[in-house]
Formats: sequence, structure tokens, C-alpha cells
Amino acid sequence: MLEKLATNLFIAYLIFTIFTYTKMLFNTKNKNDHIAKRKRLEELRNISIKTPDEQKEFINLKYPKTPPFKWTFKNVSRFVGKILLTVAVFIGVRHLWFTYIGFYFQLWHVIIIMIVLPIILNKILKRYNLHQDDILVFFR
Repeated sequence: MLEKLATNLFIAYLIFTIFTYTKMLFNTKNKNDHIAKRKRLEELRNISIKTPDEQKEFINLKYPKTPPFKWTFKNVSRFVGKILLTVAVFIGVRHLWFTYIGFYFQLWHVIIIMIVLPIILNKILKRYNLHQDDILVFFR
């Protein structure tokens, strides 16, 4: 029972990771904005003593304010569409996984994968200046 839960958690994490990185890699505007933001954050990190304006800019870049969700038919239908797509992909992959692969993960396997996979992906994406913060930030 716990193996199926851990495998479902792995599948959900894999789908989330694939959706996130494909959205970032294939949307040119998002990719260019992300590269510019990462470059400016690194410039601000290298300044040892920041002025209040630089501190404010760093915080606004690191933790941007998101506009509130507007309840329009277009936004709600797009949100529901994304949820339905994610659920459909999850059910399809889960069915294929349990039917054809039949390999079940233990919970500790999934926890290790959830820690190591972002580190490996960020090492690869760092070559293209698309990396994001991961757990290695704490070990600088």
C-alpha cells in the first residue's frame, strides 16, 4: 500500500517537474525574463554592502509580488483546463506505470529523488543560465 503511495508521489513529482521545465524552456519570453532576472540577482549577490534601494530591488526580484487572481471566465477556464490536463496525464501515466512497468518505489527512494533531481537539473540548466535556486543555496 505504501509502495503505491510512494509511486504515485513520484509520478506526481515527475509530471510537475516536466510541466515546469517545459514551460520555462519553450516559452521564449519567460526564458529571457528568467535569464535577465538571474543575472541581476547574481550581480546584487556579489555586492557585499547594499544600499536600501539595492536591498529592495533584490527582495522584489527574489520574491516578486504576484497580482491577485481575477475571476474572469477566461482565467477560470484556463485554470480548470490546467487542472484537468494534469489529472488526465497523472491518471494515464499511473495506469501505464502500474500496468506495464510494475516497479514500485519505496518512500525513501522518492525522497532521495526529490532532493537529487533538482540539483542535477540545475547543474544542466546552469550552462544555459536558466537555473533556479535549490538546496545547494544553503551550502554556499
